[in-house]
Amino acid sequence: MKIDDEFKKIEILKKGDAEAKIEFLNSLTYEELSEKLCEAVAELINDDDKGVRNSAVSLIIRNRHPKFPELVARFINYNDLSVRNLAGEILIELGSLSVEPLIIYHHQDDKDTLKFIIDLLGAIKEPRSSLFILGILSSSENDNVILACLEALGNIRFDGAVDVMMLFYDRNDLYKPTVVEALGKIGSKIALDFLVERFPNADELTRYAIIESLGSLGDMNTFFFLLEQMSEIKGPMVLPLISSLAALKEKCCLDIPFDDRTKNILLYAIAEGSPEHKKIAFNLVETFDDKEILSASLKLLGEDIELDEVIQSKILKNTDFIYFDIARLINRNVPNLKNILELFRVTINHIKEFNVPVGVSVMEIRNIVHAISGLLEHHDEEIRKTAMEILFELDKESALLFIDVISGDENNWNRLRLLEIIENIPGSAFDSVILKFLDDSDEMIREKAAQTVRIKKISHSSTNVN
Repeated sequence: MKIDDEFKKIEILKKGDAEAKIEFLNSLTYEELSEKLCEAVAELINDDDKGVRNSAVSLIIRNRHPKFPELVARFINYNDLSVRNLAGEILIELGSLSVEPLIIYHHQDDKDTLKFIIDLLGAIKEPRSSLFILGILSSSENDNVILACLEALGNIRFDGAVDVMMLFYDRNDLYKPTVVEALGKIGSKIALDFLVERFPNADELTRYAIIESLGSLGDMNTFFFLLEQMSEIKGPMVLPLISSLAALKEKCCLDIPFDDRTKNILLYAIAEGSPEHKKIAFNLVETFDDKEILSASLKLLGEDIELDEVIQSKILKNTDFIYFDIARLINRNVPNLKNILELFRVTINHIKEFNVPVGVSVMEIRNIVHAISGLLEHHDEEIRKTAMEILFELDKESALLFIDVISGDENNWNRLRLLEIIENIPGSAFDSVILKFLDDSDEMIREKAAQTVRIKKISHSSTNVN
């Protein structure tokens, strides 16, 4: 849509229907945007039609005309919160272009609007706004505004605010956690020493924040300071402790000793932490073979893909453990049995591929075979398939004993998988099964059986020649 007359363009944006507005907004270029057109476009972030609003926002962000931030800033004290928040999102996207309009915005002593302005400047993280925010912090008596200033200065990482922040720490208990978090982001030796000094007498919430900040703020001495806290810290505070220890371990290239203190915090994090905390817990110690930790790890399989990979890496370094534990887990019918079986299958393949020695007795293998065979008629088809694969890997003779059950699986894909397995087994022990599948009800399986017969005949012929 090419329209030369500016008045006509503005009329479309003001009075056109939604379709016309959207079409025109999508056609506008930076060169066409006069100040009056910019004003008309900015007004559309309050349009009733969602498509029009989205097109206007897209144009504003895409073209980044210097007039837009000033025009959009007019909406930051709008009565409709959705419009106000949309204006905020646009200003954040426009980044440094928005700083000046926000600083000069006349908030008329409206503390809510002032807090919103500070929040936006903190999200933009432009150093130019630091002195403005520091000035508001020094003069305001409103707790919400003060907290917003402290957080924003931390986000901007303005080191000129460290001394002032330390004063605010002692001014009001309400400010302490936010001050701590901000000092952690800014990161200075003065801030580090201040927080470590305040830690013993701080309340629980503030101690939590201090420990959380020490991961980014700390040094080698901080690492050992946190190790000393391991005996004393209990409950939720364990979670920031392991996060900070992990960060400092990486930063300072240090190792964490695996003792009862470490074990206790790991067990808590594994049981109570988020998937991220659990991953950190498992990676915190380079090597360990503690049965309680390994057993706890198996309970988590299936919760998170990345966590599963971490657990697998630990189990593959302690292969004996899962051999000794698998029968017990099967007999208990644990909720994540499918995931545990898959890990056991992977472990068996890993052992064979890399010739990993396994200290498992023949009797223990028999116990595992017995437990696995009980899953061949499980209601879950994936569990039946994995059990079949494990049985063939562990003991083909035992698999032959249960071949009637396995070959009678009602799932076509499981029967097909059986054919794939026995196709690669030398000898004639499973020939009767292959011949049975020549008359299977499923065409795909009949074709696979016929192919397997041909392959096995070739294999037998080759053997006879030799």
